[in-house]
Amino acid sequence: MHVVPRPDGAVREVAVPEMFFSTTDRKGVIDGANAVFCHYAQYSMEEILRQPHNLIRHPDMPGGAFQIMWDMLLSGRPMAAYVKNLAHDGVAYWVFATVTPLGDGFLSVRTRPCRTDLWQAADSLYQQVLPMELAARSAGASRVATARLGVSALAEGIGKLGFASYDDFIRTAVPAEVAARRELTQWTQPDRRDPASGPMRDMLDAAIAVDRSLDNQMAGLDDLDALSGKLAEQSSQTEATIDRLRKAVAAAVAASADVSATEPVLGRVVGPLSAISQWLTEAIEDLGGRIDEVRTRIAELRLRISLARLHDEQLGEFARELAAGEAPERAPLYIQELARALEETATTAAREVMVTNEGLRTLAQDLVEVEREMRTFQRQLATWRLLIPRYRLTQRLAPFTEPIDTQLKSGLRQVAAVRQLADQCLASSRPFDSGPMAAAVHAVAKARESVSEFSHQDATEMVSWLS
Repeated sequence: MHVVPRPDGAVREVAVPEMFFSTTDRKGVIDGANAVFCHYAQYSMEEILRQPHNLIRHPDMPGGAFQIMWDMLLSGRPMAAYVKNLAHDGVAYWVFATVTPLGDGFLSVRTRPCRTDLWQAADSLYQQVLPMELAARSAGASRVATARLGVSALAEGIGKLGFASYDDFIRTAVPAEVAARRELTQWTQPDRRDPASGPMRDMLDAAIAVDRSLDNQMAGLDDLDALSGKLAEQSSQTEATIDRLRKAVAAAVAASADVSATEPVLGRVVGPLSAISQWLTEAIEDLGGRIDEVRTRIAELRLRISLARLHDEQLGEFARELAAGEAPERAPLYIQELARALEETATTAAREVMVTNEGLRTLAQDLVEVEREMRTFQRQLATWRLLIPRYRLTQRLAPFTEPIDTQLKSGLRQVAAVRQLADQCLASSRPFDSGPMAAAVHAVAKARESVSEFSHQDATEMVSWLS
């Protein structure tokens, strides 16, 4: 029977280069892990296998965090969180954990938290939510009800941190952590544990090929992130833009009606102006929704590429661990699962590239259409405005002209901004050659098949074969 350790207040830091993983079934029972996991958890492989993953749960972690995890995973979504774990010896250790569906279970890859700002924000939020959960439990609430209370409190806290949802937080945290870790370590460099030949060499070479292919996509992620920010600015201006359009048209209609008996020409010009304004209002409203969709696609692309890179690094590290004879007996099975996870995440990342590019091209077309109609509207409004001095109505219609002049000035800037945004969307939608990624993923699959031939050998034979 598992004896629950008591926290002793000490903290064990995870080394930056180290990565560790575990696999579980759909109920969270551990069916695989690597030696690094055992080192930080301070359990032997025999002690953790077939045990619930919560055997390393630290009491400082609110239940709501794990409820969010299960809600997302069971809906097929990847999950990520800063997690405080408790080792068998009572020492705590913090990790940045990603968890992804894998077959009939889940794969979790853990690293040292490298984005201190996000990590500290998460820790602070946990410290606020945990007392609420403990109070609810003391008042007689069930574990399920308490966890749901924690979910609501965490969602509110995430919102105060500036994230629209936990999905939004994950799409930010995973790329940020992977990039920060990348700056601190380069796992593809030659390592003393690198196998010289054999299936593990093939596996490592395939992982490096995937990494290089991902590099080509990572290079454009910063530009996409910047573009997403500009799209957000454009979307936030939607309401103000529509408000100015409506006020300008309303003023022009009112002014035309005021002089309709003597100068009916103003009324004839304002008719088409109203029609264009109505089209623009609807188009700009729709554009806001499409911009949000593209921003979500960009964020999802950054997440998927980052997850693929993380799985790629974990596969490479475990291949080295296996080649050095440091891996557990069931290592060939585990490396097959890691390879399968990489195949799935890399393929998903490649698909997201194509979906995002298509979204950017479609959005660019929509922006160009809106820009064209905005130019038409500006010309029509300017034509109407010039009629006022021509017919010596400046003084009489002075009370109506302020919103019209405001639109004429701001509209020019808006037209230029929309056109620039359209050009940036097209520039960011670069042609994607899926060939290198497909070839690299195929190499991983081929190496996985080679490893599977040895999955029934015992540890001694395995080390002999690898050496």
